[in-house]
Amino acid sequence: MTGIARRTAGILLDTGAILLRPERPFIFSSGWASPVYLDIPRALSFPLARAALLDGAEERILAEVGYAGFDHVAATEQGGIAIGAMLAERFRLPFVTVRRRAQGFGPDAHVEGSLRRGARALLVSDVTTDGRSKAGYCRHLRSAGAEVTQIFVLFKYGIFDRVVTDIADVGARLFALATWEDVLPEAERRAALPAEALAELRRYLADPVRWSAAHGGLAEAAG
Repeated sequence: MTGIARRTAGILLDTGAILLRPERPFIFSSGWASPVYLDIPRALSFPLARAALLDGAEERILAEVGYAGFDHVAATEQGGIAIGAMLAERFRLPFVTVRRRAQGFGPDAHVEGSLRRGARALLVSDVTTDGRSKAGYCRHLRSAGAEVTQIFVLFKYGIFDRVVTDIADVGARLFALATWEDVLPEAERRAALPAEALAELRRYLADPVRWSAAHGGLAEAAG
């Protein structure tokens, strides 16, 4: 676990952004059922936590992509907008929003803002589960004339990689500040989550598809 990942895990725990509710599963927009939900807007509402997350994001992005690796920041709708806008301001780069459903007409109908054709866009979001929606956002940006090879999220579930491969299929690479592999050790070290709920979370992470199917969610990856 890197220092950034451990710090991110601590922030999510400290701010109460990890909502663990095995008895009433969450159903994500992707269709998966989960006993846990990441409330990133809650973490961002705390000024010190927000600054630390942005510091970590800036450091990780520059380490992974480089100072000359992108010239636009594109945020996914909803969860990505706040993070993307704040990072664009830090990098002093143009900022656009990309939406799942078209909001206008023409090849850039999914994109809001000024996107230069040929722009090298870094796609930013808060959380990714199976990555399918992020692959769709990449396709929309490319249809509008942008080059997209890098996707950054604050948190990656990291448990659906063997089920869904859309990110790799579109030729993009996704990286994150933290995953469940970072959160679980920190939660146990701090005794920050109820033991019984934490045990159920471990069962979910070991076989998310079976857990989802047993709790009203997807039973297999959508085609």
